Amino acid sequence: MFSFDGDKKLHGVQSRIRRILDLTVPNYGDGPQVDRTEDRYNRTLPALLCDWEQSRLVPGGSLFVATRDISGQGVGVLLQQPFRAQRVLLAFWLDDEVSPDPWFFLGQSESLRKIGGGFWTLGIRLTEFASSKCRGPFAELAPLLKQLRESSAPA
Repeated sequence: MFSFDGDKKLHGVQSRIRRILDLTVPNYGDGPQVDRTEDRYNRTLPALLCDWEQSRLVPGGSLFVATRDISGQGVGVLLQQPFRAQRVLLAFWLDDEVSPDPWFFLGQSESLRKIGGGFWTLGIRLTEFASSKCRGPFAELAPLLKQLRESSAPA
């Protein structure tokens, strides 16, 4: 059955992803990818990846990741350990001019692949921009989310 609600959710994802792409600088890449159905943009950003089951966080199921590429409907992330959750919450925290609060996306794990050297890649299909749903119940994530905003400059 077709649902207009699904299109609204996807539009919320796509508009925020476009904003992330506009605000960041691309890494040097391989050029256009002809075998993809949609363009992917190489961006490296810190993010918080969380296990999301039955519309809530799984305790202890969060880790920091780095994005490797972003498309209109998904994100590829680089991990230092396998992450096997099917439903995920992905959080970004951009600068204060864009949003004083973190952005939360709900998604579906699509592909986990070991790439060697103790690293894995994970493809995530984003299904919903969920910040409005995620404001109050995530007090436990506050210390982790603050680390997304910390400067990488030496002290």
